[in-house]
Amino acid sequence: MRNLLISLVSTLFLVLLALIVVPYFVSTGFLKAQVQTFVKDQTDMHLDIGGDVSLSLITGLKLSAENVALRDPANNPLFDVERIDFSLALSPLLSGKADITGITLNKPILTLSQAAAIADDVTNDGAEATKTTEAESSTAPTSPEPGHREPIDLSALSLRRLAVSDAQLVSRDANGTSTTLLSGLDASISIPDFDGPATLSGSLPYREQELEFSGALANASRAINGGSSRLDISLESPIVKARVEGELALKGETLLLANFAANAGDLKSLATWLGGAPAPVQPEAVSLQGSVIVDAREIRLPILNATLGEQSIEAAARVFTNTASGRPLIRVALDVASLDLNKLLDLKAIETPETVATSTNDEAGAAPETASEPELSALSTFDMTIDARAETLAYQNEAVRNAVLLGQLQNGNLAINLKNVNVAKGSLKASLNGSIAQKVWQGSLESHQLDITDLAELAGQASPLTGMLSTNINFAAQGLTSEDILKKGNLAGTLTLSEGEISHPALQSAIPTRESSSISELTSTVTISSLDAPVDVKGSFFWNGEVLRYASTLGLGQALAGNPIPTSLSLDASPVSLALTGQFDPTKTSLSGSKLSIHSPSSRALLAWLGQEVTTGTPDLPMQLTTQVILAPQKVGLSDLTASFGQSKGKGDVTLTLSAVPSVFGRLTFEKLDVTPFMGDGTATGRTTQAASTATKAPGNANGWDTSPIDFTGLSNFNADLQLATNSLVARDIVTGPVTITAKVENGQLNGSLDKLSLYNGQGNGAFSINSTSQPAQMTARFSMANMQMRGFLRDAIGMKSLSGTGGLDIDLNTRGASQAQIIQALDGTGSLVIRDGAIQGINIPQMLRNLRGNILQGWASSDAQSTDFSALTASFQFDNGQVTNNDLQMLSPLLRLDGSGTIDLPNKRIDYRATPKLIAKLEGQGGPVDANGVPIPIIIRGSLDDPRIYPDIPGILENPEAVLKGLEQMGGAGKAAAKGIRKIEKNVTKELQKQGDKLGIDFNKVLNPQNDNQQNNNGQQKPRSLEQQLLQGVTKGLFGN
Repeated sequence: MRNLLISLVSTLFLVLLALIVVPYFVSTGFLKAQVQTFVKDQTDMHLDIGGDVSLSLITGLKLSAENVALRDPANNPLFDVERIDFSLALSPLLSGKADITGITLNKPILTLSQAAAIADDVTNDGAEATKTTEAESSTAPTSPEPGHREPIDLSALSLRRLAVSDAQLVSRDANGTSTTLLSGLDASISIPDFDGPATLSGSLPYREQELEFSGALANASRAINGGSSRLDISLESPIVKARVEGELALKGETLLLANFAANAGDLKSLATWLGGAPAPVQPEAVSLQGSVIVDAREIRLPILNATLGEQSIEAAARVFTNTASGRPLIRVALDVASLDLNKLLDLKAIETPETVATSTNDEAGAAPETASEPELSALSTFDMTIDARAETLAYQNEAVRNAVLLGQLQNGNLAINLKNVNVAKGSLKASLNGSIAQKVWQGSLESHQLDITDLAELAGQASPLTGMLSTNINFAAQGLTSEDILKKGNLAGTLTLSEGEISHPALQSAIPTRESSSISELTSTVTISSLDAPVDVKGSFFWNGEVLRYASTLGLGQALAGNPIPTSLSLDASPVSLALTGQFDPTKTSLSGSKLSIHSPSSRALLAWLGQEVTTGTPDLPMQLTTQVILAPQKVGLSDLTASFGQSKGKGDVTLTLSAVPSVFGRLTFEKLDVTPFMGDGTATGRTTQAASTATKAPGNANGWDTSPIDFTGLSNFNADLQLATNSLVARDIVTGPVTITAKVENGQLNGSLDKLSLYNGQGNGAFSINSTSQPAQMTARFSMANMQMRGFLRDAIGMKSLSGTGGLDIDLNTRGASQAQIIQALDGTGSLVIRDGAIQGINIPQMLRNLRGNILQGWASSDAQSTDFSALTASFQFDNGQVTNNDLQMLSPLLRLDGSGTIDLPNKRIDYRATPKLIAKLEGQGGPVDANGVPIPIIIRGSLDDPRIYPDIPGILENPEAVLKGLEQMGGAGKAAAKGIRKIEKNVTKELQKQGDKLGIDFNKVLNPQNDNQQNNNGQQKPRSLEQQLLQGVTKGLFGN
């Protein structure tokens, strides 16, 4: 640089001298050509004078030239000026003096060209080599030593004023790209007498601030000729002030020896002014003091003390200006014993920079700026080493200790090595190497057992995650923008988390019934092979009483590029295992192309683990679900869903819309749907078409109804529109054929319909509802069935096994309750039953009739396989608090007609029913009159519904013996003979007893029936039975054994 300036000044002097002398003899055109040739011959540089050249001798010698440019041998620009004005007084020339009255450079541009510097370096290197060779040769002449050179006599020269107006300093890289370093510089130098003082003044605008400077040199000639001269320079702006005081000796071994000081009252304003943007520092006072020593080869700053508020930093630096490479070499050493960054930095501004920037852009209505590539070409113009050490750096509530940073910049290659940092209870080291010209970088980051809580404190954040973090990462990249780094970068290594724990209120809200707000014993290993390969994550954690193992893959390259991320996740625990794959789009918060699989060996264990209240009535079944998941904002879709729980297997599609009250829309089809586990006993399954299940019965009351609580309040937590279709619906012992169920849930009310119901070979439809907003829940059910096989239906529905046939059923019921037992106990409503071509199991009334006709006095035979066939049976029912009342039962059979009435106590599973069949004398067919004459034989059905007793109502028969005798007479044959014999016996016996009683004075009626006599005395209502009744009682006793 020094040689370049000397060359420029010498060239300028030659140009001015030529412009002064030649105009008197030649034209301006010839003058320009001669000056250009002269400069070319003497310096090998190119001089261009693009404007006019004028001379004037009116008041002195005045020379002006416009558009003057000087280029180096490689044709790189060195110096450009818009106009040069030179004036020289003529009279002092007569006395041998040169009085330069003024030199003005208007808009000069000084270009520091890298190519020129390199060429200059080559020249210097060659000169240095020549000097070295000459020094080593014993025959070479020695050069004068510095400080002993012949002085230059400047006593005859004066420079009244050298003015520079609007000057620029420009840096130009090897690619021809120019960067303006300084602009708008105005300066004025005055040396009236080179044996006297010289003065300097000027100003430089920078970032809307005017930087004014001034200086004085006590003796210019002495400083130029090797002696030392006092130098004072001051610099002042509204923000910063600086002063340099020392001795200047341009030909001495030490060119400059000085002390300097600078201060600013507000570090924040200074940093903002220098950086061009608000700086996150505190408004502390800052000052800088030190000394500087300049010689021909280097600049030394042996003492450099910076004071920041009440804190201080010590440093030292050296700048080697004459190196073999031609680039200045800067060496900096920085030593910090203790520095509290909390007092220096504005932590609030650091924590919320994005918020501030965003609000500023919003207020200005400007679009966000695209980050441009930083200009680093200036780093190729010098070399540098730095050694920075800090014993303690305090930041936030943490301390960084024993930090050692070594940096090197050489020939455009950068190497930064963070040797060690003790931070966050662990240690960290890192490195970065790269080429500034090629913009290629590589480095590493290695840390060991860093406390995550302390790291979050350093970042000014509160982390819900605790634990120890270790890393071993290598990276490489090309470019300077984030976009280029992502396109051409790569990353590989591992991150390891141990002793992790995370707490968050959302975890507790997931399981509010128990402590579940923390995940503990969290371990994780993140393996990155490259940005093009998925990141592999594996680990485990303890939560809610279980150890969960997880594994995941993540497309890191796609994530960094903002593209949809290929993702997979698997989770495995005792209650449940889960697997998910898909494409997650963070910009749309959506998941597509995904597959979800969930498996649980026990639904009851899963619900218990999730904090749900479970009982022995909670379903306890293996569960399996696989589906395609479509995740979008406020919506989750499950398509191609297949699910199984217990014996139930189905498929379909479900859509969940998220809102304050979530909504579910679904269409599901089942091969078989077994709802038995949801009806009390969670372990029980319904009977199949082949055989009934042998599963253990659910806990219930003494009568067998399930008392497990059924909670319907969950219906208020969502809305739903569901359609279920199944080839077979199993509810306990009830098994249906194809069923289509539509269910809608809204505002806590469930309304459903059975549009298609195949039940026990019959067809029907129905509707049902549940209102969970009332306590207890209210339910209604309306069903209409036809052509059912009634034996199976009644057996499976209410446990009645004695009735069979083909029939239909209409039911309109309502109830309320919170368990099966309560629901049965509160049943109200109506029903009707029609059965055709059926039978009553356990009794064969026609057989009894045949036995009676064969030998009425031999009694009726019985058999467990007995049954009574009928052609039609009709009845209507009234339900009142679980009590079923029937008063109009009618049954038609070839040999009998039957009327019946009674009650069924459903809560207690008991029946008390009286059926009165009439034995028909003649076979008139099943279509005969219902009130046909016959022998009335009342039958009692009484006891439990599972196994009732069926027996004749003997007292009922005896209530009307005359009707029985008439019935026997109408039967003819044995029946008529039996009736005639009974009447004859009654007549003869009555006559004989009366005769003998009169003789003896005894009332044989009292003797034969003392009980009736006592009852008559007790209640005055019971009439004495006739002898006919007593005889019939004996006959029926023989018939029925009662």
